[in-house]
This record gives sequence, C-alpha cells and structure tokens, in this order.
Amino acid sequence: MSSVGPSPRRSSIHRRLLLAAGAGIAFLVLGLAVYAWTAGDGPNGPVIPPLPSGASSGGAQSLPPAVGDGYLVSADQLREHAALARDGIEPYRAAVDDLLAEAEKALTREPQPVDPLSPRKGRFLDDTRDAYTLALAWVVTGDDRYAQRSAEFIMAWVDGVHATRDTCPDTGGSDCATSLLVSRCAPAFVFAATLLDGSGALAVADEERLRGWLAELILPAASKRTNNWGDAGTFMRLAVADYVGDGAEFAAALDDWRASMDLVTAAGQIPEETRRGSLGLLYTQGAISYKVGAAVIAERRGVDLWTYEGSAGGTLRAAIDTLATYWLDPAAWPWHDGRLSIPNVDPAWEIIYQRWPMPAYARIFVPARPLGATNPSAIVWTTLSHGEPIDGTASRQPAFP
Repeated sequence: MSSVGPSPRRSSIHRRLLLAAGAGIAFLVLGLAVYAWTAGDGPNGPVIPPLPSGASSGGAQSLPPAVGDGYLVSADQLREHAALARDGIEPYRAAVDDLLAEAEKALTREPQPVDPLSPRKGRFLDDTRDAYTLALAWVVTGDDRYAQRSAEFIMAWVDGVHATRDTCPDTGGSDCATSLLVSRCAPAFVFAATLLDGSGALAVADEERLRGWLAELILPAASKRTNNWGDAGTFMRLAVADYVGDGAEFAAALDDWRASMDLVTAAGQIPEETRRGSLGLLYTQGAISYKVGAAVIAERRGVDLWTYEGSAGGTLRAAIDTLATYWLDPAAWPWHDGRLSIPNVDPAWEIIYQRWPMPAYARIFVPARPLGATNPSAIVWTTLSHGEPIDGTASRQPAFP
C-alpha cells in the first residue's frame, strides 16, 4: 500500500480557512492562562486550593500561530453545517437531529463529579461528553438553555474536584485507569468551553478557574505510554496545553506524536496494537483515532502531522490504509490466527475521509452514520463536524482505486 500526500480539502469551509491563513496568520493570544498555585499533596494526589486571579501563563515558549478557530471544529463551520441541515442536505440533517435529541436528554441530567477523580465513581466520561454535546447544540441552534447547561457541567467538575487517584502517566493497568480516562475525555471540556465563547454562560472568572484546573490537575495525569494510551494522552496534551497557553507542553506533545510514528512500519503496521490477538483491529483503530484527533488540532495551529514520516518509514496514511484493508477483509489479518473481532466504527473515520476521500473508508463508516456520541472519548459528533455528502455509489466503488 502506498502512502501519498493529502488530497485537497473537499469542504468549502476548510478551503476558506486555508485561504485566510495565506492572507496573514495572527499569533494566538495568550490571555488568561495558567495560574501559579501553591498546591499541597493529598493522600490521592495534588490537592488544589482556590485559585487566585491575575496569574500568568506557565508556558516557557510561544505556541504556534493559529490558522483557524476551534479545535476539532469551529463555531463558523458548525453554523454552516447547521444551515445545510435546515435545507435538508445530508448527512447534516441526520447529524443535527441526532445531536439535538441527545442534547435534550443532557438537559435533564445532573453532573456527578466525585473527588478524587477516578473511573470508579462519578460520570467524567458522560459529563464531559454532555458538556460538548450541549455546547454544539448551542452553536447550532442559539438556544441559551444548552449553553448554560454545558457551562454547569464543566464548572461542577472544576469547582468540585481537587484531586485524582489511579494516575500513572508512564504505566498502565487498572491501577492507572484515570490517566487513560482523562486522556480520552478531558479535551471535551476544552472543546465545549471554546464553543461557548460569546454565549455568556462561562464568565471570565469561570474560564480562569477552568484553565487552572486543567493545567494543575488534568495535564499532569496524561498518559505518555508508547501505545494507544499514549496516543490518547498526546491528543489531550495538545488540546489542554493550547487552551491554557503552555507552549512548552504543546511542543513536547508534538515531539511525542512524532516519536509514536517512529514505531509504525513502512507498511502501516502498529506493532504495539496488532499484537492484541483477536482485538488487534480494535486497538489499531483506537490508536489511529487519537493520532488523527491530534493531527487536526496541530493543523489548526499551523503544524502538519498528516504527512510526517517516521524513522521506520511509517506514516499516518499508511496506518489508516492498513486498518481499512483488513477491516474490509479481516480473514487476511496476518497477526492473529483465530477469528478477528470487528469493532464499532470510530467517529474519526469521518475526519479521515474528509482528508483523504477513499472509497474504502466510506465503505466502513457510511452504514454507521450519523456518528454521534457513542465513542468513549472526546472525538464524537464527527458526522456533524466533518461529514461530507456521499452518494449511494461511493461505498460500492473499488476500495483503493
């Protein structure tokens, strides 16, 4: 399988972003950012006292220049897709209907923070996802109920949780599960808070406390393992470091993303994930999902990870093509002799297809549309954010023409 450069953007929104970048790139404003807290050590991790105001960024170097608003998606992109949905254009109409149905359910739920943060109690996965869902719904509809409830979910955790347990960035297992949880899910609070800009639901003081909470409690817990846990951790570190203004951490996360690509073979195999027996396809898809999410965030800050080639010749495109090939022909999977488990379709496929519109990719995710909030991570609602119109013949074309 060949690894080729990116095809042109099919979305008119993204073309305009690139044109705007060519006209002139503004440097990201490092506003209210990381606070210099004095944190004591509690029995389960750092205990965070109330935040002072007026502290400065903790980043030791400047962040890359921004070439577009938002993280996975901008508010302007969402509004354009919402307008297409109102005109009955798919896949946007189905995606908006799915979003608003879930947002209405989220309005009826209460946030459930538990201190210390761990997977054992509380609803961190569900609450981060609800916050993002509601923020998306506010942008799409302008209904202030959604914005206010999204902010309430965010601030319930910021103000109610001051410590973590079961975090160990460099190792894994059930005793380290909080590192995986926050790596997967914490970016949803960043995405939500950014989309709520202009709603009035988050006061300046709320945003300050959120940034401090993320910098002091969440960012240090990110997984840095050399597998899918670390891929999730890098995804989270890029989003959080950017949001809090920590340029040094952002740069370190980029370096770790590139180092992880050094472990991918020229043929697109991710050995750490293909060794998982019957679950090799599941773990490979998970690793690729977070690599893709990180590439989107990096691109919005002017950094191209899509075409990076690792020291062994591996590229993100080669890894994706390998995954797609064996997804469509699991019996040919060479790294396990028994029956291969086929996982649920990850929402990252919509992002991948927008970048590289290959028929093989469409054959995987189109039957699962709309891809909404079923993924246990912050990479959700991608049919709304990244979906492209695909006619009925696309998924029946040869996989790799």
